[in-house]
Formats: sequence, C-alpha cells, structure tokens
Amino acid sequence: MTGLVVRVDDAGLSESVNESIREALRGPAARSVSLMVPAPAAAHAVRILKPLPEVVRGLHVTLTSEWEQYRWRPVLSARAVPSLVDTDGFLPRTAEELNRRGGVDPREARAEIEAQLLRAREWGFDVRYVDEHMGVGWVRGAGEAIRAVAAAHGLIDADRTVPPLDGPPNEVPGIERPGAWLPDAVRKAGPGHRVLITHPGRDDDDLRALRGIGFRDGGVGALRDADRRMLADHALWTDVRAAGADLTDYVALTAAL
Repeated sequence: MTGLVVRVDDAGLSESVNESIREALRGPAARSVSLMVPAPAAAHAVRILKPLPEVVRGLHVTLTSEWEQYRWRPVLSARAVPSLVDTDGFLPRTAEELNRRGGVDPREARAEIEAQLLRAREWGFDVRYVDEHMGVGWVRGAGEAIRAVAAAHGLIDADRTVPPLDGPPNEVPGIERPGAWLPDAVRKAGPGHRVLITHPGRDDDDLRALRGIGFRDGGVGALRDADRRMLADHALWTDVRAAGADLTDYVALTAAL
C-alpha cells in the first residue's frame, strides 16, 4: 500500500478559494488543510473550516507574496523583520528573491512563523503540522527557522516527513478529467508514504485576475478549478484506492511511522 496524504493548500487566499477548500474537505479524499495566516481571507478560512470534523489543520508558513497586485505583509511589523520584507513592506514575491538578498535572518523568520502560529491558534485553528508556501524552506535561514518552530511546538514538519507523489511527466495534470493519472502514479510509487498537494478553487473572476510568475496571462482559475473537480470525483478516488492507496492524514501517518 501507498499511504497517501491528500493536502489542500492556500486556505486564506480568498473567500471563494476558502469555499472551494471546504467543499474539497467534505469530499472523498482530502483531510489535511494548510492555512496562510498573512493572506487576506485567513480569518474567513478559519471560520468556515473550523467546524469540519476529522480534518488535520496545518500552518502554511508564508514568507512570500507572489501575485503582482494582490500582496500581503508579514504578521509582525516590517521594522521587526526587515530581512523578510521588500522596500514596500510586503513579503517578497519569490523564494529566489529572498535568497538573492542573502537569505533571511533565522531569528526574524522564527519570530514571524511563531507569530503566524499564535494568530492561527488565537483564532481557534488547531495547528498540528507546518509546511512551506512556495517551498520557501530551501532559502538560507528559513529552513532552520521552520525546523526550530516545529520542534519547539511539537508540530509535524510535513515537507520533511513525506515526499510528494510523482505527477505526470511534461503535461498539465488532466484538465479534461483532472487526476486521471493518479492510479498509475500510485501503482508506480509502491509501498511507502507520499503526499499529493492540491490547490482547489473556482475559475471565477477573482482567480482569473491573478498574475504572477508562470501566470502572465492568467490561467490560475482553470488550474485550481481542475483540482477542485479532481477532489470531488468519487469514482476517481475509488480507482486510486483500488490501485493501492491508503488515504490518510499527517497525524495518522506520523503515528504509524
């Protein structure tokens, strides 16, 4: 069997994304959700996701703000974390930008991550794991801070616990029938543990308006809508289980390990 965590990221990006995430967590596969505390709709995400039973909640450590005209700032003041902000006081757009500047001060990064964790908990979001928005853990000083926060607060360091499930080579993952590649990927993965990271949303005006690295002409809505449809496809997930997947979450998986 392949122990497969199906995770939904970017809770808090927008209210419509939050609604899509709630829909996904009521579906047949997703049981882990990651919250972006600095994002504009984070408090809304907590309100609508907190009542869901049997959902494992995580902190999506957010040290970047990637869209062109839809930005967010750190939870702490720019004066408190100068190595984490750009000249306008926003989190930089990419991890590469942070690294070009020499990385981040690990003390400032830890302070910001703990501030994000504290705010999530103050809102009533029971954080059990941490993971990395935009894979920021490779930036000098950031990975060290993430590991320190996870250890200090007894959290699962998700991105260092379970490797990703390999996707289809050189193609967009099944827009016509999203996720059609999953049963083959599970069979190929074989015994062990994997995570499938998803970003459900709707192809609406909010997501179509987003522009950023790799999305100069939009397209964000179509990709996220494909993830939403994939996570709601009961027949697909029956096939994924038949291929050898044991659908699980980070807490159950860590206990098993």
